[in-house]
Amino acid sequence: MSSRELIESLRAASRVKIRLIQQEAEREARVLEAAKEERLEGLRRRYADKLASAEGDESLRALAEADNRARLLRLDAEKSLSDRLLSIARSSLAMLRDDNYPAVFEKLARELPSFSWKTVRVNPADAGLARSYFPEAEIVAVENISGGVDATLAGGTLRIINTFEKRLERAWSEMLPLLVKDVYREVSDGAPVQPS
Repeated sequence: MSSRELIESLRAASRVKIRLIQQEAEREARVLEAAKEERLEGLRRRYADKLASAEGDESLRALAEADNRARLLRLDAEKSLSDRLLSIARSSLAMLRDDNYPAVFEKLARELPSFSWKTVRVNPADAGLARSYFPEAEIVAVENISGGVDATLAGGTLRIINTFEKRLERAWSEMLPLLVKDVYREVSDGAPVQPS
């Protein structure tokens, strides 16, 4: 399975999950926007007396501070969204274990160099498949592997991790901006909105 196929598969799975979190994201966005406006209004009130008597530079500083606080709130919200999307993507990896999974496992196993692997870690359900591709290796069942293989040579001199999780990790920096853009589009009722 190529990275492109994995990305497309995860994007499709994520769209389903994104719809489920759309209402929650909209609610959080409204709450964050209200909190931002409340804080900005509080800052404006707090500095109103100062601004009335202060020079132009002081008023600019106060407004810049309010803008910085608003920006920090938005960054915090986007970090939270990023963490949630990664969690959803990780939980969606199990959906890649469909009827075609044995062929996917074969591709992932054959991508490894032809070495005498000492240890091969796989999902517990893949132990039989792993034995057929790595008959000389010790097969270790690992619950936190959704699919693929994690192979190590004797003495630990070489380890190759070719799992769904590792592929997601490698592709995440390319996927995240696209997913965030999709979420912004969903939250804004389809109108394109660019994150700031």
